Amino acid sequence: MTKGKRIRKIITGIIIALLAAFLLFFIGTFIFHSIKSSEEIALLKEKGYYNPVSVGEYSLNVAKFGNENGRHTIVGLAGLGMGEYSVAARQMTACLEEDNYVVFVDRAGYGFSDDTDNEMTLEYIVEDYRKALTNAGIQPPYVLMPHSIGGAYANYWCSNYPEEIEGIVFVDGSQLSADAFEEEPVSSVSAGDRFLTFLAKCGFSRYVLREYHYHYPDNYSEEEQYLGDALIYLTLDSIATASESCLLAQNAQDAFNGIVTNDIPKLYICASWGIETKEDIIETNRWINRQIEINDLDLEQRSLDYDDETVNEILANYEEARQNIIYPYAEKMGNCEVVCLAGDHMIYEQRPQECGELIRAFVDGLNDTERQ
Repeated sequence: MTKGKRIRKIITGIIIALLAAFLLFFIGTFIFHSIKSSEEIALLKEKGYYNPVSVGEYSLNVAKFGNENGRHTIVGLAGLGMGEYSVAARQMTACLEEDNYVVFVDRAGYGFSDDTDNEMTLEYIVEDYRKALTNAGIQPPYVLMPHSIGGAYANYWCSNYPEEIEGIVFVDGSQLSADAFEEEPVSSVSAGDRFLTFLAKCGFSRYVLREYHYHYPDNYSEEEQYLGDALIYLTLDSIATASESCLLAQNAQDAFNGIVTNDIPKLYICASWGIETKEDIIETNRWINRQIEINDLDLEQRSLDYDDETVNEILANYEEARQNIIYPYAEKMGNCEVVCLAGDHMIYEQRPQECGELIRAFVDGLNDTERQ
């Protein structure tokens, strides 16, 4: 055998060995993922998070908690990619569930909801929501409880089907405007997106989970973290969430431009831009520093000590943002009270009891309005 043939044989052997190793790794990952998924899904079902409802070509999950015969039906609408909103928001809704029916409708591709190739436009998402609730036997009127971009879907719903909505609580909803998210991509779902969802379905999402879903704060239990992670695994492997990301700017701008000002009661819990005092700055930074610590993030810790000039500048910037964006947005919606509760965008994780009490007071106020 010549030297050249020996080298080619060695290279061929190395390539075959590498391919065999990768195949074993791939199969092992898939098997492990399948076993763990079965365990996670079984626990989620046991805890009441599984309730698929047909909306035609596929099913959406409608998780139901609280008092089915309660005073109001509160409907949670998740932020972008937050397939575990039904788990993460339960600490916030705990004080609501005795007197109200609290349901979380997962959009296509979220959690237990089926995936779809249909474009996740504003109209399509809201129609899915409406069909899921109707087919689940949950009749309007609803009190919508959207977080983040969920506020865009709530606005479209309220503007186009006002008879179905008796109130909205925006839990730090996205601040919509005519040019909201204009820097976001607007292309369609790519081949790369589909390849990533394929890898996620095979279990490779378990290697990158913390890139998409951080640890919950200290006030959450290990079981809550486990359940939340499980729903995120289910969400990461969907095409629908990729489509929704691509249409983020269009949906947000269309929702804003389509707002019909009305008298339906609304509460906007302003967290991200809710800082009003020096104490707010310190407490928010302390909380963020803790999240940096527990998630081992490569980020610089925030200061807890500012001079008066810096504090005044920070407070002025937040006040300017509220005056120029939040309050005009609330005025455009109509009958919307803005309440500042300074903190992180996931304020329902950081200050769940305070959020819950604000929502309960708002919902109780709806009862008072009905009696007048």
